[in-house]
Amino acid sequence: MKLKAFVFVLLLALFNSLPTSVHAEDCMKIIKSMLPKMDAQVAKTIDLDSHLNHRNFIAQFAKKNKIPVFFKQNDQGVDVPVILLNAQSGPKLQAYLENSFGTQVALQKDWNNDHGLLRAGNYIIDLDTPGARGFGEIEETGLAWKNLQTYLTRRTIGSSPTLEVSYLLTPNEKSVIDYYQKVRRAALFRVKFTFGGHDGPDYPNLLKGGGEHCFIFCKAQSVYSHVSEIKTRLSALGIKNPDKTLEDAKIQKAIAQVQTLINETGPTDLHSEMLADKKTLALFSSIYPKELKNDQKKLEMINWLVSYDSSKRYGEVLDGLGVTGDYGIDDAINKRASAIFVYDEGADPAAFNNANYSNFGKFVSWPATKQYPVD
Repeated sequence: MKLKAFVFVLLLALFNSLPTSVHAEDCMKIIKSMLPKMDAQVAKTIDLDSHLNHRNFIAQFAKKNKIPVFFKQNDQGVDVPVILLNAQSGPKLQAYLENSFGTQVALQKDWNNDHGLLRAGNYIIDLDTPGARGFGEIEETGLAWKNLQTYLTRRTIGSSPTLEVSYLLTPNEKSVIDYYQKVRRAALFRVKFTFGGHDGPDYPNLLKGGGEHCFIFCKAQSVYSHVSEIKTRLSALGIKNPDKTLEDAKIQKAIAQVQTLINETGPTDLHSEMLADKKTLALFSSIYPKELKNDQKKLEMINWLVSYDSSKRYGEVLDGLGVTGDYGIDDAINKRASAIFVYDEGADPAAFNNANYSNFGKFVSWPATKQYPVD
């Protein structure tokens, strides 16, 4: 590991010594080529801001490809690129979008509330409100998934302007985020929708506490509450110490196989019984208590163990990115924040390039201050 970290830092040092004539597009390719070589441990030793000014490269990449962009200075005096994301710019940014994560707020100044949602790679998640779902919901989880590029082509000037703080991810971070979101979509565990006191039906795999509304979900504010309750559910099934259980080599291998299965399953094929086959049940045979003779109970244990593992790791990744409970673009202060995306079909590209953009919702506002065109 130390050798890998040293080699990676050496590559970064070499990259920083490149002449300024290197094109922005080439810089983006170098960033992309480096990321797959970067695992979680190496990532912890690298300060992306000081070693690799990826924000400036992203801004220059956007400008070179005629994507509307400007800089906005965050509260720490650091310039963050602000990029207009729409049906025209989305395909040009595909490589970045596939390898990033973003927390979003839809500005709804004429409604009673703004709306929180997120983007995980190529999918927008929790776009609609319960009871008014468009396409994409499955298993009645309340979390609609929409393909990003398809969604961008459906937006009109009347669509709610949406702001996103995005984070370029390491491959490990991307895998963990994809895994957790697919576990949620498959309803391996469910969370109550609590906005306005709504409770909802008593679904299987439903947690009693840690309820969510849109902003709690997109910022993962209840994830550790979920972890705590899931731990209690596992204890009732005989797994008293899930952390120790997950350290077992056989269980590590089993969890890795389940993660691969879930990550490789298409979003529309995920479902709450997907781990019920005999082959998957057999992977965890070494930890079933003697009283668990029923396959349905064994499946319940596996679902909770997978939910525990994926939720805990998801919380740790978002903590590492610096995601907070703040709304709007406040999280752009984080060192790991790479760019701010603006979904706004009513924005004038020329004015956007000249850094004259501003907007506001019911409680989120964005004044056009400390903004600069990209040179």
